Amino acid sequence: MRILIVGAGAVGGLFGGLMAAAGRDVTFLLRPERAAQVRDEGLTIVGGPGLPDVDGQNGVTVNAPVLTAAELRDGPRFDLVVLATKAYGLESAVIDVGPAVRNGATVLPLLNGMRHIDRLVAEFGGSSVLGGYAFVSSYLDERGRVLAGPVAPAITYGERDGSDTERLRAFDAAARDCGFTATRSAKVTAEMWAKWVFLAAFAGTNVLSGGTLGQASSAPGGVATITALLAETASVAEAAGFRPSDGKLAKDLTILTDTTSGNRASMDKDRRAGRPVEDEAIIGDLVDRADRAGLPVPLLRATRMALGVYRSERESTG
Repeated sequence: MRILIVGAGAVGGLFGGLMAAAGRDVTFLLRPERAAQVRDEGLTIVGGPGLPDVDGQNGVTVNAPVLTAAELRDGPRFDLVVLATKAYGLESAVIDVGPAVRNGATVLPLLNGMRHIDRLVAEFGGSSVLGGYAFVSSYLDERGRVLAGPVAPAITYGERDGSDTERLRAFDAAARDCGFTATRSAKVTAEMWAKWVFLAAFAGTNVLSGGTLGQASSAPGGVATITALLAETASVAEAAGFRPSDGKLAKDLTILTDTTSGNRASMDKDRRAGRPVEDEAIIGDLVDRADRAGLPVPLLRATRMALGVYRSERESTG
């Protein structure tokens, strides 16, 4: 299977790099500056299963083929496109991968939320789009290396209607034994919703409180507020027909209200670092879906407002 990985950042660089290191047929689609760096220096992954620890180590460097969008237009054919961009890079990615998809490639997006699915289906048709999501704690350092972080990397993927297809089996075979957990799922759409429900409540807790999960849950009214926030996100999923199980929600609430937790959602980490955030894909889209379903979601609405202010201030200062 010929696989095109869109992006060589925290997600695409990690999974694509590990697959390339395992000998899979992987090519990266990158912006010109990043493409030049990876062509000159290779893609280095530090930490993670079977790799050296981050501190003081050089990691593993792989040299995989690289294309830019301009080169892809007349480039080789691919079987699968793994879309590993941030939500705010989706529109440009849709344009960039168009030639590959129109030439027969299937798209496997690893973004959070569900808005990207609607966009990809509208652009390429439902039969061209798989479901999928990732769990990672990786990030890029100042040298452009992928630091894998403490969370064991994992991806889940499947046909959105739950069917078992040849293309899904082909990717499953390619993804296995590459140094990360690879799971083929017949319920991937429900699982994507379940992750979104948790992630939005997680980010909302950090943004509204300004603190870690432990600080928020230890504050007066913290547990009650977090409980209400998770109930809001679950209500939107229920209106769409994908409410997580009571057991999953109970587990989520236990994690979110752990008074010893120092965790922050990646969106909150990005906000605190002054980076772009995926606010509309994770929070805004839930509010819009709640509005269409007639659901009250005051805490999600307040989170959207706070993130909107951050985004406006960031854009105004360049």
